[in-house]
Amino acid sequence: MKKRILSLLLVLSLLVPMTAALALTPGTYEGEAKGMFEGLKVAVTLDEKGITKVEVLSHNETAPGFPALEKIPQAIVEAQSLKVDAIAGATRSSEGVVAAVADALTKAGVDLEPFQKELEAKETADEYLPVMGSFEVPTTWDETYDIIVVGGGYAGLAAAYAASTNGANTILVEKLSRTGGNSAINGGQYAAYTSKLAADLQKKYNLEPDTAERHIEDTIKGGDQMVNRDLVENMVYASPFYLDLLLDNGLEVRDTLARPGGMTGYRMYVTKNQVGSDITEVQLKMLQDKTDVVIALENKMVEIYRTRDEANRVVGIRVSTPEGDKNMKAEKGVILCTGGFGANIPMRKTQVPYLDEAIPTTNNPAVATGEGIYLAQAIGANTTQMSNIQRYPWADPTNGILDRFAVWPFTGPSYGVFYVDYQGNRYVNEGDRRDVCANAAVATGFPSTYSLFNMDVVAGYARQEEVDEGVELGRVLKGDTLEELAEKMNAYTVKGQNPQVTAENLKNSIERHNKFIDTQVDEDFGKNMAATMVKIEKGPYYALPQFPSVHHTMGGLVVTRQLEVKDIYGNIIPGLYAAGEVTGGVHGTNRLGSNADADAVGNGYISGYFVATGEMPDFIPIQ
Repeated sequence: MKKRILSLLLVLSLLVPMTAALALTPGTYEGEAKGMFEGLKVAVTLDEKGITKVEVLSHNETAPGFPALEKIPQAIVEAQSLKVDAIAGATRSSEGVVAAVADALTKAGVDLEPFQKELEAKETADEYLPVMGSFEVPTTWDETYDIIVVGGGYAGLAAAYAASTNGANTILVEKLSRTGGNSAINGGQYAAYTSKLAADLQKKYNLEPDTAERHIEDTIKGGDQMVNRDLVENMVYASPFYLDLLLDNGLEVRDTLARPGGMTGYRMYVTKNQVGSDITEVQLKMLQDKTDVVIALENKMVEIYRTRDEANRVVGIRVSTPEGDKNMKAEKGVILCTGGFGANIPMRKTQVPYLDEAIPTTNNPAVATGEGIYLAQAIGANTTQMSNIQRYPWADPTNGILDRFAVWPFTGPSYGVFYVDYQGNRYVNEGDRRDVCANAAVATGFPSTYSLFNMDVVAGYARQEEVDEGVELGRVLKGDTLEELAEKMNAYTVKGQNPQVTAENLKNSIERHNKFIDTQVDEDFGKNMAATMVKIEKGPYYALPQFPSVHHTMGGLVVTRQLEVKDIYGNIIPGLYAAGEVTGGVHGTNRLGSNADADAVGNGYISGYFVATGEMPDFIPIQ
């Protein structure tokens, strides 16, 4: 890359006639201006033809500005111009010296125009940036495909389907013995502002229709504006398309539409079994029945090949298999859908030191290991927002797992579920963002908080037999009276500690929350009291223990709207793409619940479509 800088010397043919015509009044004149700070004074000495000397008399600049005080005076004398380059790292001090010299010339009655001549520009040598890539690239390959998709979760399954159905010879590489990855154990909630089911559900529950614009703005606000809007728009516009595709291929969802924390619209669909495998199994069947995608299980990517020639392109990967390593070539591109790093303790501690071994994770420890990120970094890929790591506020407090019961506290606030601390007192706006709920739970000072409900409250999304199963397993605590519930809660030991709940506190918390439902005003925490909320007015009463656990890593690889990975210089790495939790910038500082599924399948599908066709799908209105 060529750069042009200003020379410190004027062309001689321009300099001589200019100085000859000046006829200045010889003498020394003082001038003053502001550099980084006030009080920068100079003395300028003139003869009949020009400036013979510039001296800094006094200043209040600090050390970073000292090079400007030394070099700019001489540069002005040599160039006979005020249009000299500022010293890198000392811009304001440089500008201050120039301004002070101009002030001195003005006081000497000098016309400044002859000293405003632009300096000659000259070319410099090419700027050297080390080439990022593999030290060795295979000359022969064991297998060749158009597209290699790495990772068999939501994003990878969607990318492989899109690539294959658009004519690309595709392989899906998965390190485990089956597809699904970490996606298979998530809660099965999916955010889409509309769908083929939306109108009927909105009519049934008397809900206002949602819009793409609201979904986009909720996501941006929820991430504290620290998002890549292109990727958010991808997610939002793709989510209804892909949800309908799943429904057409057999996905079953519950007869409900919820409004998760941080969102203003009812846009969360819940799968039949409230688990991500409901979706990944449909995705797998779509690959098996409708595509010729090769699914390579127990194939772990261990290297990404990027050439160091002029193309500087990703051309394939090396995988480790039970039979040994082999090299796979990608004619069109490699799509990384390898997930996040929530289970990689050293990697997350590097970003957030307190997320150490003592903090459990909802992630599969064999899956969310982050190697897709660091293998991409090894060939020059850039990352963003890596310290944005989310905790799921409602995991099982004894082990950090996000089981099917841990989904209820997240789904429930718009139905009337609320949370209490170890004394039975409400402590947070249950409809707030996940980071707010997680921090509030930690601030209670006890290793568990609790969701309160009865069957009337959760009937919209949980069946009686499921609640009974939770009671039988000891995961859900039940009391026919509040006194009995308090007793059960106090007997539930978490990390060697027992709560101190009183029936009176439970009664007061329930009555106060019921009052807020009646008045539609939460006087304590400002929760939006939805019309869909149901009061707790009779037993049996239930309490579900919960506590934050490391869940989602919002940071990852830097990608474009087309899911092209960028390198540390800000350039696109030809042939390398990424989608899902391996990328950064979609969710900013905080991911809103149910956006993960939409992000992974939406951007996953877009990546496969784009690599196969070179175009964006029609459902993205902003190209």
